[in-house]
Amino acid sequence: MDKMTDGLEWSVERVFQEYGNMLYRIAFVMMKNAFDAEDIVQDTLIKYMECRKRFDTEEYRKAWLIRVTINLCKNRLRFYRNHPKISVEQLSRYYETKEDTELMDNLLLLPEKYREVLLLHYIEGYQGKEIAKMLTLSEATVRKRLERGRKKLGEMLEQCEKYF
Repeated sequence: MDKMTDGLEWSVERVFQEYGNMLYRIAFVMMKNAFDAEDIVQDTLIKYMECRKRFDTEEYRKAWLIRVTINLCKNRLRFYRNHPKISVEQLSRYYETKEDTELMDNLLLLPEKYREVLLLHYIEGYQGKEIAKMLTLSEATVRKRLERGRKKLGEMLEQCEKYF
């Protein structure tokens, strides 16, 4: 029998209706934000969908869903701890002048392919050859992206000066 017809096996929709709120509350308490909690519930339901396990009782299904939710939360929290991110607001505290702030704000608006080479070259101090190796690009591509990125950044800064 499949999950839709077996009395002990439920569809993902039915599991969501029955346990969705509980799983969300658990995830929200652990993650402390709605976006991550929603993602965790969705990932739990995906795992349930992929699960080939047969649940003998409803208590076992519920316990399994709770355990999966908690483990997914722990994994995501571990990832965040090991890969800290810094917000633009936090980064802006370290700008020394108005020009630094303006430059960084515009740099962050550039397309990623230009932003990453400019950051690696001018802020981190890497040479073109090193950047090419890190990003698995040719040196010519890195040079071209630096050139185009500088040009775009210059145009953006000119626009800012016109308005201020």
